[in-house]
Amino acid sequence: MDISIAIIFLGSLIFFSHMFNSLFDKTKIPNVLLLMLIGIIVGPIGGWVSPTDFGQVGRIFTTITLVVILFESGVNLRFADIGKAFGSAFLITIINFIVSVTIAVVVIMMFTKLDFVASLFVGSIIGGTSSAVVIPMIKQLKLKERSETILSLESALSDVLCLIVALAVLGGMQSGKDLEMSDILIEIAESFLIALAIGIISGFVWSAFLKIFKEIKNSMFTSLAAVLIVYGLVEKLGYNGGIAALSFGIMLGNSGVINEKKLFKKIFAFSTVSLGKNEKDFFSELVFILQTYFFVFIGISIQFGNLWLYIVGLIIVAAIILSRPLSLKILSKKKFDNKDLAIMAIMTPKGLIPAVLASIPIQLGLKFGSEIQDLGFAVVLFSIIICSILVILVSKDPLFMTKLFKKNTSEIQTESVAENTEAGVVAELTEPVKEQLEEQKDDNESVEEKNE
Repeated sequence: MDISIAIIFLGSLIFFSHMFNSLFDKTKIPNVLLLMLIGIIVGPIGGWVSPTDFGQVGRIFTTITLVVILFESGVNLRFADIGKAFGSAFLITIINFIVSVTIAVVVIMMFTKLDFVASLFVGSIIGGTSSAVVIPMIKQLKLKERSETILSLESALSDVLCLIVALAVLGGMQSGKDLEMSDILIEIAESFLIALAIGIISGFVWSAFLKIFKEIKNSMFTSLAAVLIVYGLVEKLGYNGGIAALSFGIMLGNSGVINEKKLFKKIFAFSTVSLGKNEKDFFSELVFILQTYFFVFIGISIQFGNLWLYIVGLIIVAAIILSRPLSLKILSKKKFDNKDLAIMAIMTPKGLIPAVLASIPIQLGLKFGSEIQDLGFAVVLFSIIICSILVILVSKDPLFMTKLFKKNTSEIQTESVAENTEAGVVAELTEPVKEQLEEQKDDNESVEEKNE
C-alpha cells in the first residue's frame, strides 16, 4: 500500500470510529464489529494489507494496546466496587473457563481429527474473554458499576488462565509428556499473586513520586511510561504483565483514598497522589485511538482457511454462549437488572490472546498446527460477530435472553413493570403523605397552644 494512502486511511479511521460511536447510540451496533469488518475488507478479502506487513511492530502495538486498556480500566475502578465484585468475578471466571474448555474439547474431538492435547490447547486459548474487546464494549453499554466491574475483572483474570494453561499445554505438545494439573495450578497461582503484588507495590511507589513529576513540564506520558516498564519487567520475570498493569492502575486510581486514612498518615511521612481529571481524560482518548487501530488489526489478522473448521468454530461459540447463563445462575439472586444480566450472559468475545497463541503451533511446526490456527481465528471472528449481534438485540429488548435464566416471561414482565412504575407510584404517594404530615403538625401546634 502506498504510504500516502496508508496515512489517509489511518486518519480516516479515527473519524469513522467517532461516527460508529454516534451510530451505536441509535442502532446499538458496537464499533468493535464495524472496525473489525473494515480490517477484514482491507486484509483477507481485499488483499491490500497483511499481518506480515507489520512484522514485529504488529505484536508490539497489540501488546501496548492491551496494557493501556487494562491500566485505564484499573484507574477507574474503586476499592469498594472491587471488594463487592471480586468474589463473583473470580467464581464466574473459573466456572466459565472450565465449561468453555470442556465444550471446545468435546466439539473438536467429535467433528475433527485433532487429538486430545491439541483440542485442549484450542480450548485453553479460547476459554476466557478478551479484555481488549470486553472493556470498550461495556463502556458503550453503560452498565451498572457492579456489573461492569465483574465483567472487567473476569476478562483480566481469564487472560491469566488462558495464557498459563495454553502455554503449559503447548509445552506438553512439544515434549510429548503428560500434563500435571497440580503444576498448572501452582503456576497460575504464582503468576497471578506475584504479578498482583508487583503491580500494587509499583502503583503505590509511583503515586508517591507522581507529585514530583506533575511539576515537570510535559509530564503527561510519565504514568504511561511507568506502567509500560512495570508490564515489561513482570513479563520478563515470567509472570502475567496484564494483571500487573491492571493492579498498577487500580492502586494509582485509589491512592487518594488511601492517603486520607489515619493509619496511612501514622505509618508514612509522605503523601500519595491520584491521577487528575486531565490525565484520566488523556488516557481515555489514548484508549479510544489505540482500540480503533487494534480492532482493524484483528480483522486484518484473520485468515480464512478450512471452511469446515470455521463451521466447527461457529458451533463452539454458539455452545459457549448457550452455556454461560449456567454460571450466572449463581449470581442471579444478586441485585442485577434484566439488561445487565442479559449482557453478562452474552459477553464472551475473544480477541488478542487466541489470535496470537493460535499461530504458535504452526510456527513451531507442530502436528495439527494449521487446524489449530484456523479454529482459533474462527472462534475470534464468530465470537465478536455473534456477541455484537446479541448486544444489539439485548439493548433493544432486555428480555431477549430471559429464557436462559429459566424465568417465566410473565414474571419478568411483572418485575420490569414494577421497576418502571415504582418511581411513579412513589411520586404519586408523596403529595398526600406530605399533606397528611402538614395537617398532623398543625393539629399538634393547636393542641400545644390550647395547653398553654
